[in-house]
Amino acid sequence: MVCSIQCPMPEDMADEKYLDDIKMKMPEHASSGHTILRNKAPRWHEHLQCWCLNFHGRVTVASVKNFQLAATVEESQLGGKEEEETVLQFGKVGDDTFTMDYRQPLSAFLAFAICLTSFGTKLACE
Repeated sequence: MVCSIQCPMPEDMADEKYLDDIKMKMPEHASSGHTILRNKAPRWHEHLQCWCLNFHGRVTVASVKNFQLAATVEESQLGGKEEEETVLQFGKVGDDTFTMDYRQPLSAFLAFAICLTSFGTKLACE
């Protein structure tokens, strides 16, 4: 999954206190107003003999609908090393029960809309 989002520029917002809060919460790479989010690649777990993502205990049931989206910070911004910053994770926690965690630059509405797309393309997988 790849998502391209256009974030409002902090200069376009009027309230100075709100501006300061947004600048503190918004990742550096999103300050340009345009962010590309990509699926985090799973890693092979030797003990379980399967591909896994680390949801830090928030997702408890294996499902094809589980995913994490990360904004890749370019090497030029980090002084030569590339790093992924998770901005959205969605996963199954029970029968017909899911959890969604998101952060800036995503709004609750946009995060929920992205998560809904997981159901439209994987109906026959489970």
